[in-house]
Amino acid sequence: MTTRLAELRAERGDMNIEAVIGTSALIALFGLGLLGMRVETTQSAVDAAARAAARQASLAHDGRAAASVAEKQAGATLEEQSLTCTRLVVGVDASEFSLPAGTDGTVTAHIRCDVPLADLLPGLTGTRPVEATFRSPIDRYGVRR
Repeated sequence: MTTRLAELRAERGDMNIEAVIGTSALIALFGLGLLGMRVETTQSAVDAAARAAARQASLAHDGRAAASVAEKQAGATLEEQSLTCTRLVVGVDASEFSLPAGTDGTVTAHIRCDVPLADLLPGLTGTRPVEATFRSPIDRYGVRR
């Protein structure tokens, strides 16, 4: 019986190593979960900016004004969401403003935001492109130029 007790005491150091490995794995898993959550939050912010940009563009009177308004709205929405883009590209397809009144038409806003990875998880370098596209209907009987 004493030999069994001596064997158990001799193996106690293994538990410390297992605890260190288990804790490290848990921290790594937590970091990946945090990164995934931040990526999803970033995607939601860019989606919201695309929706707002398309909606504001659809309220404009012509395609040129639609593009200008959409770009301003996208920037304002991303700023409101506290999202920093190293490069922000706002593309607006407002070609259907040329259709006659009474005709259905849409405005499409496409946003690409290059997000610094350090904003997602401190210590990372580089950027991650996040994109979103949204379409909004143009008022059928509104003034179009």
